[in-house]
Amino acid sequence: MTEQEIRPGLTWRSVLALIFSLFLVQPVMIYYYLISAQWFPLQAWIVILLWSEIAQFLGSPLTKQELFILLSFQWMASYYAMLFSMGGPYDLVKNAYMAYSPEAQALGISQYVPSWWVPPQSELIRLTMERTFLYLDPVWLIPLGIAVLALIFNMVADISMGYFTYSLYVKVEKLQFPAARAAAETVLTLAERDPLHMRILMLSILFGALYDLFVSFLPYLLGPYLASGGAAIYTVLLPIAQTFDMTPVIAHFLPGFGFAFTLNLMTSPAGYISGFILPIDICLAQFLGAFSYYCIGTHLITRFNLWPAESPYDISWPLAILVQRSQLYFYTSLTIGMALAATFLPMLIRPKSFIRAFSSLAKAKGAEGEGPPLYLLLAAFLGACTGGMLLVYFLTGFPLWILAIFMIGGSFFASFMGASAAGVTTTGFNVPMLPQLMIYLTGWQDKRIWFAPTNIYAGGPGIAQAFMQADILKARKSEYIKTYILIFFVGVLVTILFVSYLWTLSPIPSGAYPATMVYWPVDAMNWARWQVWMWSGYLFRKDLLIGGFAIGSVIYLITDLIFHKPYFLVAFISGAYGSWFGYTMQLPYTLAQLIGSIIGNVVVARVLSRRTKIPYGVFAYRFFMGTTIGWGLMESIRALLVLVSRAMWLLPY
Repeated sequence: MTEQEIRPGLTWRSVLALIFSLFLVQPVMIYYYLISAQWFPLQAWIVILLWSEIAQFLGSPLTKQELFILLSFQWMASYYAMLFSMGGPYDLVKNAYMAYSPEAQALGISQYVPSWWVPPQSELIRLTMERTFLYLDPVWLIPLGIAVLALIFNMVADISMGYFTYSLYVKVEKLQFPAARAAAETVLTLAERDPLHMRILMLSILFGALYDLFVSFLPYLLGPYLASGGAAIYTVLLPIAQTFDMTPVIAHFLPGFGFAFTLNLMTSPAGYISGFILPIDICLAQFLGAFSYYCIGTHLITRFNLWPAESPYDISWPLAILVQRSQLYFYTSLTIGMALAATFLPMLIRPKSFIRAFSSLAKAKGAEGEGPPLYLLLAAFLGACTGGMLLVYFLTGFPLWILAIFMIGGSFFASFMGASAAGVTTTGFNVPMLPQLMIYLTGWQDKRIWFAPTNIYAGGPGIAQAFMQADILKARKSEYIKTYILIFFVGVLVTILFVSYLWTLSPIPSGAYPATMVYWPVDAMNWARWQVWMWSGYLFRKDLLIGGFAIGSVIYLITDLIFHKPYFLVAFISGAYGSWFGYTMQLPYTLAQLIGSIIGNVVVARVLSRRTKIPYGVFAYRFFMGTTIGWGLMESIRALLVLVSRAMWLLPY
């Protein structure tokens, strides 16, 4: 890619769109989450579609490089808004509530909460009475300063790891990163306006909107009527969006055998439609992972009576309970061990790939296609890790040499694992609870360490995917980094100010923000229980860690050396313990993805090859993103209706 092919993307038009997003879309996201506990649909795509069509109407279309900058907002705004206001690790208001909740006090957690994590309870009571701008009060200076400082270290480390993982998994391994590629292809379609590609995208958007109309939007509008006896309409509209849990039925002859299936086409990032952009073998590996865990594995656990005494198996357990309990007592440790195998065995068996990746960075001289030189990336990464380690050390006195092993080595491990998973699946995978495992294995007794920002920097895969999108859209990676830094500081500032403003209107939690009243007590109980489980080592079993590493090693060696499928194990783990799925979705949605992949790669691809000249890849990426956007547009309208109805309820008359 020559410099002449690359055009500026960070222009006054894209900056204006980013300002609009930060000061309008992000506050809407935060407020909607506080009243509904749901993400606002589409987010960045609203901005992309709106700005793209306005510019097109005015006769000055946005370039693909400008649209790439807007695409960058998609995950950044969500990420930083989530960290500070949507239950993320730096959601200080929610942390303060949970720290002194009745559940935390009953389980003995509150007495260990340090004042640098959240202010003392007496100060929080004072803030509730004074109704001032929340984060401008001096008592928040230290907790807020620590959170922002930790995030700055996180940002620098993630950018550095982004170049490493980009060099390895995009340039050397040439993984597809299907979700990121689909988004880039959609932006390319909006920028270039190819008639065929636009037709596919627009028809897909129409399909997604109509599907949502019948399975989500109309049931919402007709909710009062359905509740009062409109059963006929209810049965017509909703079954095609439901998940059917067969676990309690199967339990009568196969106890512990979980199984459920869904008829919902549009669940993102996993479902029938998402299967269109994935190879069949990857979808099969994901399904086998979920099937092995929650069908065969839980059945064997039940058959051999391995459930602990405080949680005896009950035949009435639905799949959600089966998944939650099995992860708690067995699969967390097992998955960590398997993830270790999935990361380190490729380095041992194929070291040349890693050597080539680092060699390409070592030879770089700042060229746009290659990135900064290796020594600068290593210096930035080590500097960020050192800053993070010193921060934790000054707060807790935890040994620096242990922090160095886990924060430096663990960040490489988690980033490589996450990038390889995102490269072959639509969901990705984050290794669960590495910092907590580190703390428990050291036997450190000072409880303050459990509240310290002992971060494993695992954001590199997201940066790598953005760099791949920059290659597709012929954009400058340096402009993406500038956008990242801009949105980081402005986005955090907007979030802090907006949450403080909402606090002046009504305390959080309060009836003005219904989700906080409904869900925060449950979250507080879960948080307090998890603290006890982690402090006691209840979640970490060394036998399962070792066993998981052994099982993962066997699976990797067989699938790589014999079947030449090196990413089977990564997909297997993602399907079994995917970070996007939560507790209930692994089995039904990996099955849906597998069916969708078979339909797409076999049936649809054959029809396209025989009756049209449209390559299957061109169709699949635009069909996936188009249906997702169409669904999201209708969900955005529904979300706006919720916001309007809530705002009317708050009016003083």
